[in-house]
Amino acid sequence: MGDVEATLKKRASIPMHVVGGIAVVLNLLVVVVFARTKQLRIKYYGFVFNLVLADIAFPAILITMVHLSHVTTVVALARSFFLTGQLSILAVAVNRLLALSLMPPARYDAVVTPVRLVVACLLIWILSAVLFLPTTYLQDPTINWLIQALLPIFILIITAVLYLVVFYKISNYTPPLASAAGTSNIDGQTGTRMRQTRHLMVTFTIIFVASAVCWLPFCVGFFILFAHGEPTFSVVVFLLYSYAALLMNSVLNPFIYFWRFREGREGFYRLLCACSSRRKYQAETDASTVAETEM
Repeated sequence: MGDVEATLKKRASIPMHVVGGIAVVLNLLVVVVFARTKQLRIKYYGFVFNLVLADIAFPAILITMVHLSHVTTVVALARSFFLTGQLSILAVAVNRLLALSLMPPARYDAVVTPVRLVVACLLIWILSAVLFLPTTYLQDPTINWLIQALLPIFILIITAVLYLVVFYKISNYTPPLASAAGTSNIDGQTGTRMRQTRHLMVTFTIIFVASAVCWLPFCVGFFILFAHGEPTFSVVVFLLYSYAALLMNSVLNPFIYFWRFREGREGFYRLLCACSSRRKYQAETDASTVAETEM
């Protein structure tokens, strides 16, 4: 019976390994596009890039955790990186709320500088570690299971409320009917900021909905684990499959970026063209070398 259970667990972990590997590769591709595209290296996309990094770290550490589940630090890091992704989605709403509240746009630009944005991203990673590293070492595992089940739902609710507030502020924005010569430029900047915020919020609403769907089996699994009070075989198998659904969120996000962000699409196309041109040049060079050798 033990061999049968081990075989079933191994089969249940295969989808997680496959989805996790795809997630890491796709998000590494996003990092390359960010690095090669100047238009993406602005604070407007700061928390997007932070989410990309979380979508690389979490699948990698989750795959490691399946093989090293007895190492408490690895388990804590997996929980921490998962929370980093959740908080990055939440931070987008907070950032856009600040952009709408600090008017004219020059006030927002003065408060939310690139350096402060980087510090905020680092604080998200630190806060995630601070929340989970101590609790992972608790003697009673049921508390950890309950935290794992409730925390994503709690963050989803807060994020949904903030997103609604941002959309409410956008819908209530009324552009001025007429502007004086000295304020026309400010009004134009404000209108541009509104359009940027609306576009980014619609994009992250899609990411938010996808996240909620992908996280639900994971939360249900830990609720069941908490109710049982011990990791039974059926619950463990269910959790392994729920990890695959959880990681699917990290697979979907790059497609959403390239779909919704024009700069991302253009950067991706330029990357493909550069790779194609390099291969073509290499093929021509090889053909020329062969021809010279034959002569």
